[in-house]
Amino acid sequence: ELFQDFSRWNSVLLIIAACSVLSFAIFMERLIHLRKSEIDTNNFIINLRKIIKDQNIVEAVKVCEGTGGTIASVIKAGLLKHNRGREQIENAMEVAGLIELAKLEKNAKILSIIAHIAPLIGLLGTVLGFIQAFGEMRLSGLMDISTTRIGEAMEYALVTTAAGLVVAIPTVVAFNYIVSRIEGFVLEIQTTSSEIVDLLVYQDEYEL
Repeated sequence: ELFQDFSRWNSVLLIIAACSVLSFAIFMERLIHLRKSEIDTNNFIINLRKIIKDQNIVEAVKVCEGTGGTIASVIKAGLLKHNRGREQIENAMEVAGLIELAKLEKNAKILSIIAHIAPLIGLLGTVLGFIQAFGEMRLSGLMDISTTRIGEAMEYALVTTAAGLVVAIPTVVAFNYIVSRIEGFVLEIQTTSSEIVDLLVYQDEYEL
């Protein structure tokens, strides 16, 4: 039988299905993490302005700890160096920012890998399918094979390529969405950190 052994194709489809499940799981995990990391930056800064103006750094640190989230963690690192110079405060925030950025990017690159390899896995399945189909045709003899059965073989082989693309396309969209969210966090961290550094270094120049 020309089509009695579909194990190669089925294995490829299982791998693609596993990539799909993994991609979805990572996207949801990152989405939940990003939402948990978000805070109301405007209210956060307004609260800190008054506290820092009153030179109550301990209270400011407590506010950061109570607020949680990526930006609050970075600001906390700067507050803990409040009695140092601008450079040391900025360095502390920069290190904290890199740590928080690594947390935000965790597993996100796996989405990029899946987006790149899923079509290749699908193409591999198609190539293996063609090899198997033509091998069976050669062994069986062309006179014993109908054009319908050849078409079925080609169609089944191409399913793996289609499956790979079906997984890759939404994964690319998911990855770029996560990246855009992370870039938004980075911009917020930079602007907020700059303002807090100025508040700490030039407290007398700020009014409530």
